[in-house]
Amino acid sequence: MRTIGGSRLSPQGIEELLRSEVPLWEHTSIRVGGPASLYAQPATVDQLKAVVQWAQRTDRPFVVLGGGSNVVFPDMGFEGLVIRTTGLRGRRVEGMRVRVAAGERLAEVAWWAAKLGLAGLEWACGIPGSIGGAVVMNAGTRNDDIASVLSSVDVLTEEHVNAAPVESLRLGYRTSALLEGDLHGIVVEATLELRRDHPAECLERARSSIAERLRRLPIGASAGCIFRNPASGPSAGELLDRAGCKRLRAGQAKVSNQHANVILNEGTNNARDVLALVEQMKRRALEAFGVELREEVIRFDNPSGGQ
Repeated sequence: MRTIGGSRLSPQGIEELLRSEVPLWEHTSIRVGGPASLYAQPATVDQLKAVVQWAQRTDRPFVVLGGGSNVVFPDMGFEGLVIRTTGLRGRRVEGMRVRVAAGERLAEVAWWAAKLGLAGLEWACGIPGSIGGAVVMNAGTRNDDIASVLSSVDVLTEEHVNAAPVESLRLGYRTSALLEGDLHGIVVEATLELRRDHPAECLERARSSIAERLRRLPIGASAGCIFRNPASGPSAGELLDRAGCKRLRAGQAKVSNQHANVILNEGTNNARDVLALVEQMKRRALEAFGVELREEVIRFDNPSGGQ
């Protein structure tokens, strides 16, 4: 455990970090979401701590947002404080380990590691989102995920940053104890355990991962896959395809003709279209196959008491 240094920010200092009525569609990859009553993007862990403590003192509901690649806010926005961690930056190499701040982009870190000849993260090239969000969601592909390379995580809890062992995170398929609320705190840094390889070999695998992603997934404003794959049987994409979901449309949102588990949004600030389409897809899979699909995207429909 290490105590965060620095003194508490003054009320004026807190106010300088806060912005009001910020359109959330500008900060999500699927481009939906009304205004956040308050929005902050701290650049340091001290600032993050100060903002969280302010929210707790003022009984202000808050949520933590990373890269915004797999979240949906409603058109009404969020009646509370949205804290975005993408301002937390920094990365460094320690032997075959890399320590990366929560706000760093996962794909950029993966490419950077590959160029250094540090192998094990090439699968993440091309995957959107931040390191912090990747840990919370256990981001991954069909073959690999963050759990396979994660050594430890620094988490802000109350006034301290604690090094949380991987076991305590209970990382599973697109989930963790942090996501489920069984472990409380905000990811501020992750340590990844990689291995040495020739940079050319690493970059070749990275390029192959990017090409595979481009082949499988459509380009456009989306949140990636909407539903998690069932524990057994066909994938969510296969079920949705067979249920006739491709090309379904609701307003300016449509199901991709390339991948039936991806919604492409042609508008902005139109969560109603996206959510209506999600319900159509879910209903079709249930009626056709009796399978109730579970959403992979995180929906912030109502304020909560923080994290």
